[in-house]
Amino acid sequence: MTAGPTPAPERGGRGFSLGRWFGVPVRIDVSWFFIAFLITWSFYTLYSTRFPNLAEVAAVMLGIATAIVFFVSVMLHELSHSVMARRLGLPVQGITLFIFGGVTETGSDAKTAGTEFSVAIVGPLTSLALAAVFWSLVNLTGEILPASIRYGLGHLGWLNLGLGLFNLLPGFPLDGGRVLRSAVWRVTGDMDRATRTAAAGGKIVAGFMIAFGFLAIAAGNLGGLWYAAIGWFLYQAAGASGQVRWPGSSLPATSPAG
Repeated sequence: MTAGPTPAPERGGRGFSLGRWFGVPVRIDVSWFFIAFLITWSFYTLYSTRFPNLAEVAAVMLGIATAIVFFVSVMLHELSHSVMARRLGLPVQGITLFIFGGVTETGSDAKTAGTEFSVAIVGPLTSLALAAVFWSLVNLTGEILPASIRYGLGHLGWLNLGLGLFNLLPGFPLDGGRVLRSAVWRVTGDMDRATRTAAAGGKIVAGFMIAFGFLAIAAGNLGGLWYAAIGWFLYQAAGASGQVRWPGSSLPATSPAG
């Protein structure tokens, strides 16, 4: 989840507009509906397993509600990039949610390493702050809320923690890749060199994810397919980043099928 001049998913006719959030155009790519279904099903399964006495309808509704809150969390992560980019003078073209998460598109690259760092780091920090908010709600509500709802809030806290930490991994197209690029840029004064360094980091991160995914599949966990798919997407995006200034993308931190 970060900002950049190059759109990630295809925007033409394959998605739906959600209007403007804080003045920023938001779209959902059709591929997003697939991951939305998987995450909703995952939450439903969690509630049904953790609370076997919970009514079927209640488990379904809780699954849908938790999935919606999770995607709102993703949107807040993206919006933080957009708000910071605008504050620092970068034109924001819009936000698109797609199967691997979300991307914030800006009309130009950052002009300084400091701007690059600020726009990139604010997304993971937002996710970490949301994790703290959800856990605070769990602790503050005590017995006021049903155990199933407090469980969902706690799970959302862990998801946002994972989302924030995952996006801090030092490689394009993740936010951490842009943080790395800003650091190398600041030290060397060479943005192109910094971009190549962050792209190389992205390929290393992608390689580990692909390897982990195949190991999980070998161990009988089909959720490894999702990790391998994310790794492949990262590798392709990192390869493009070595040649052009790719914007980056934020990805769901956990496998909905795992």
